Amino acid sequence: MNKFSRLWIIFLFLILFIPSSLFSQELIALHPFRGAAENEEITGLFFDAMENAIPFATEIYYRTFRINLNNLPPDVPPGGFPPWICPSPSITRDAAYSITGEASPDQDFEGATRIRLYLWRLEGARLLGSDEMTLFDEEDLETLSAFISWVLSWITDDSILNAQISGGWVYEPNWLYLGIRGGGGYSRWTYDYRTTSATSEVTTFISFNIAFHATVYFVNFFGLQTELQINYDFNSNSGHGQFNVVGFTIPLLAKFVLRGERLSAGLLLGVSFYLPLSQRGSSEGREYYDYRPDFPGFVFGITAGWRVGPGSIFIDGRMEYDLHWTNRNLNTINYRSSTRFSIGYEIGFLPKR
Repeated sequence: MNKFSRLWIIFLFLILFIPSSLFSQELIALHPFRGAAENEEITGLFFDAMENAIPFATEIYYRTFRINLNNLPPDVPPGGFPPWICPSPSITRDAAYSITGEASPDQDFEGATRIRLYLWRLEGARLLGSDEMTLFDEEDLETLSAFISWVLSWITDDSILNAQISGGWVYEPNWLYLGIRGGGGYSRWTYDYRTTSATSEVTTFISFNIAFHATVYFVNFFGLQTELQINYDFNSNSGHGQFNVVGFTIPLLAKFVLRGERLSAGLLLGVSFYLPLSQRGSSEGREYYDYRPDFPGFVFGITAGWRVGPGSIFIDGRMEYDLHWTNRNLNTINYRSSTRFSIGYEIGFLPKR
């Protein structure tokens, strides 16, 4: 295993095994609802659905936990706090926010249940907002995700107000992100001879790249990304003579991202099209490395970012694999794979608010 492969494994390990708590610096404590006993079935379903919806309801990945009302500390009344009172830190642990609620029969619609939620910022015991939803049956829970997105938007509103006072930057979910990155890595060109001896040869090229990307998010954690990536591969110590190539890689990638208040991490997977623009070197090198790509190639990548100013600094690791191409003069079938690392910056546009 060469040093480049070891670097890739270390990079992959760090991204995949970052503690999940780093992806969300915000924890929401869910207080059991008042009045749930009168409407136990639908209220229980609502509470479960709310807990499942919160992590993916917005661009920010919030963690949740249910407050345990057993063995309550002395400062908590029996049965917990009323929904119009902010829960005590003695039961909310290290949460930044808490949701309380109450359920009651809807007086305007027979058989319906009205559930009102209260969202609290625990620092300063500040009520960020309150709203209610009427449920007739389980089918109404299908609209819960939109309601929870609305409730959690109050956190962003509160952050915007604080930022306007302090002059800071605030993250807002956007439809479009534009970015630029640059870095290096290596490419491995493999040549399998079509002979009875079935020999093969691998040449490693040093590689540099710069790329511009655009990502459109259709839902909070999923989007499509395309890029214009300029690559420069060279090898001056090849046994077949000096050779270098400049080309474009144009990928189409599915991007899956988890976002915290500051940290984000994601996976990239898709296809790519590599277009060589210039192949230079010795006559032997140009003949031996003559590149005739087949489309498409495949791309797998991981990325992690940290919010700085209006956008995010990010690191990006890629593995790209071109399908085989044929050099008819040498009667060989060839493969090209690339490993690239880069650092960049992206900014969001077209706010979803």
